[in-house]
Amino acid sequence: MERKAQAGAGLILFTLCVGQFLMMLDSSVMNVSMATVADDLGTSITGIQTAITLYTLVMAAFMITGGKVGQILGRGRAFAIGCVIYGVGSLTTALAPNLGILLLGWSGLEGIGAALILPAIVALVAANFPSDERPRAYGLVAAAAAVAVAVGPIVGGFFTTYLSWR
Repeated sequence: MERKAQAGAGLILFTLCVGQFLMMLDSSVMNVSMATVADDLGTSITGIQTAITLYTLVMAAFMITGGKVGQILGRGRAFAIGCVIYGVGSLTTALAPNLGILLLGWSGLEGIGAALILPAIVALVAANFPSDERPRAYGLVAAAAAVAVAVGPIVGGFFTTYLSWR
């Protein structure tokens, strides 16, 4: 039975690490793709920088609210809802024909999704791991974020150069 509990904890930790990885990857990928995205959408670098800045501002502005939603609805449910909102935002961003739709998808929806996901990750680690295992779990979540920041420019450059920013 203990092995089954360890497998469940491993899956939870993997899911949380993937969520953290994607939140951090998104920003670092976009930074190297700005010129291509600006050309494709018929806008300026300033427009794309605005989208990046607004994503961060929306996420920061709603982070406390996202944590409160997690308290009210439950951490797991807030994480799941955040993932759905973030996914809809990603799809909207990928299909964006202009800067306005990009701002809606990336800055708005993805920012709100991230504001639900990030506090839920912290709370879910605390809720699912005993105190002696939390430092390792938090360390792995932080490592996932660090790896995303490191590989984001490489991934973004590769996709932008050989495939598409979308």
